Amino acid sequence: MTTRLLIVQFAGDFREAWRLREETGTETYYGHGYILDQLAGFAAEFGEAAFLCALAEPYSERLPSGATVIGAGGNPYRDPKPVIDAIARFAPTHLIVHGPMTPLLRWGMRRGLAVGCVMADSFHANPLRRWWQFGRLAHWLNDPAVTLVANHGVNAAQGLTRLGVRADKVIAWDFPHQRTPEQQPVRATRGGRACDLLYVGSVEEKKGVGDLIEAVARLRVRFDARLRIAGSGKLDTFRAQAAKLGVAEHVTFLGLVPNAQVPALMREADLVVVPSRHAFPEGLPLTLYEALASRTPTVASDHPMFAGHLIDGESAAIFRAGDGEALAERIAAVLEDSALYARLSQGSAGAWHRMQLPVKWGEMIRRWVRGTPDDRAWLAAHTLAALEPRR
Repeated sequence: MTTRLLIVQFAGDFREAWRLREETGTETYYGHGYILDQLAGFAAEFGEAAFLCALAEPYSERLPSGATVIGAGGNPYRDPKPVIDAIARFAPTHLIVHGPMTPLLRWGMRRGLAVGCVMADSFHANPLRRWWQFGRLAHWLNDPAVTLVANHGVNAAQGLTRLGVRADKVIAWDFPHQRTPEQQPVRATRGGRACDLLYVGSVEEKKGVGDLIEAVARLRVRFDARLRIAGSGKLDTFRAQAAKLGVAEHVTFLGLVPNAQVPALMREADLVVVPSRHAFPEGLPLTLYEALASRTPTVASDHPMFAGHLIDGESAAIFRAGDGEALAERIAAVLEDSALYARLSQGSAGAWHRMQLPVKWGEMIRRWVRGTPDDRAWLAAHTLAALEPRR
């Protein structure tokens, strides 16, 4: 029987990602090109491979590579039927649910499919909220019918075990990263009173964008602070906040920018800020990899998913998440201390390398689908339970 691999993701649109790459050679989000290449490889090796984006408008299109991209036009959390119908039309033999979308997991399990769950989510909310949101997730992931469980980054993977998922099932995965700190010189100094800050990511409250704009308003008393925000989201909300705080002329909203432009934006900035609040379910944001690779010093929140990767005063300046005043003070401390500024730039390489993982998304999925004894042994050797004695 022909293997039919289907990967389902909540948001995004991989038909649009393919068109963008064909027309411009670029990608808006890091990893989209890699996923499209891996999908083409899956199709060539296994027979049929598709990527379905739940929220994208309904469509199904086979790409020249042989892979299929699908939009379902539905929200699997609120009304999973349109998404399940789209899955059923593809008739997968192997189903990977890319996120904690339990209705889709359960559908695949009931039909006896090979089912995997690959995430980029954190589960560190307070116990009551965690139970309300994900109370049954561990139960379904521990079921023998789910044969692949993975999360993006070690901290996020360990969060699954705290939720109750068995450590011998959980794998920490990552994308390959071609941009490295060694490709850029260490930044030893920052000149002048001007201060150019950069934020890259979703423009929403839980990502700390409002806290950063507040910090800019506070910093303006001491520095010629300017902020550029690259990303999409609630732009009007934060434009209004900037105007209310009197910094509208000093906050520039760039909108979505191609990922290829991000390194240059980071190199042009004096500081890159990653201000995520704890409420945002980060796995391990790709912006953080990019920031460290740029060698521009990073100011980041104390989000639990950053713990162990970033060391305050060595590889980043850490502030209390959700506190605009604390963020402003931490930025000011870096700007006023040239030795600290240089140390953060120097230390970014160590943090970047600490974040690298041996399990890459494509190989993990390929081995899971093939399922040879060697493949199963490889997957088992990279679970948290297998790696724990080495730490």
